[in-house]
Amino acid sequence: MFETRRKELTNRQSMYTKYLNLLNLVYEMQSSNDGISYEDIQSRFNVSRRTAERMIAAIIESNSDVEVIQKRPKRWRIKKAIAAPNPTAEQLAILDTAAKMFKRQGMNEYHKGAMDLSRTLRVNMDHRNLTRVDADLETLRTSEVFSYRPGPKQTIEDGLLDRLHGAVKGFNEVSFDYTSVSGNTRRWFHVHPYGFLHGNNTRSYLLALVDSPRFDSLVPFTLTNISRLEVYPDQMFERKTEHSVEKYLEDCFGVFKEKKRYKVVWRFDADYADVVEHWIFHPSQTVSRLKDGRVEFRFKACGLREMAWHVITWGGIIEVVAPKKLIDTLREIKDSIRLPEQVD
Repeated sequence: MFETRRKELTNRQSMYTKYLNLLNLVYEMQSSNDGISYEDIQSRFNVSRRTAERMIAAIIESNSDVEVIQKRPKRWRIKKAIAAPNPTAEQLAILDTAAKMFKRQGMNEYHKGAMDLSRTLRVNMDHRNLTRVDADLETLRTSEVFSYRPGPKQTIEDGLLDRLHGAVKGFNEVSFDYTSVSGNTRRWFHVHPYGFLHGNNTRSYLLALVDSPRFDSLVPFTLTNISRLEVYPDQMFERKTEHSVEKYLEDCFGVFKEKKRYKVVWRFDADYADVVEHWIFHPSQTVSRLKDGRVEFRFKACGLREMAWHVITWGGIIEVVAPKKLIDTLREIKDSIRLPEQVD
């Protein structure tokens, strides 16, 4: 009896999952300008190629507005808009959390954008649904808080991000005053904006190519240090394929890129092995357990000073095996920290 009931529940859950997948696929085909392929469906819904084919066939059979926009490989989309479902309290809470994160990091335009999107999603909801969602949303809002971490307060000039986004979309050259860490201000001309890098150190950066032989890769500019931005609508640049925001980070441990990559080897004490082996320090890393139970990480990256400051946070449970230059950098940092000779 119990086995029969379990099978019934399993079958019902399977049918519900299939229905939900089809519904989500309809919305993705409607919202995608480039269309959806079999490969997209396999990746998005974790299904086989045959299942992906059946899903597309079912939607084509039930909807006359499906069109093929590319033949090799085939991609489909739905021409006519279908009424989207009301957002759930959980979805609105995610947007609310994102808005809070943006506000904390001083990214006011992102914060405003997230709040505007939340309001847009609520516009077509009737008041009965709004009352129910608002009650749940308030509960979810008060259940999530952020821990504080040391770092500079980010104050980005009003309108700066919007104008830079426009320059990135339009491939327009820009210029601005830039203040370095030492406090010196310099005027940069003919900077080609490629995109943005939002780090985990409470800072955001513009990644741009400087029109000068001295620079052969993208340069990170801290957004808070940019002022007097000028965008040149009539001066356009051509993106170089060897430069991209994604490629910029491939070799970096943190934010700042260096010309040389180092072979890095770190070993963590066996007592912390179960926790540490789930960490990702770099996309190129390999992880192995040593005979004595310690965990060894190996990867290739640049950014020795950022590595060094991160290593310090692990205290005595980490051993830096390589590179030697990282070990030397750690010694320099240790010697540069000023501590009183005697503490009462």
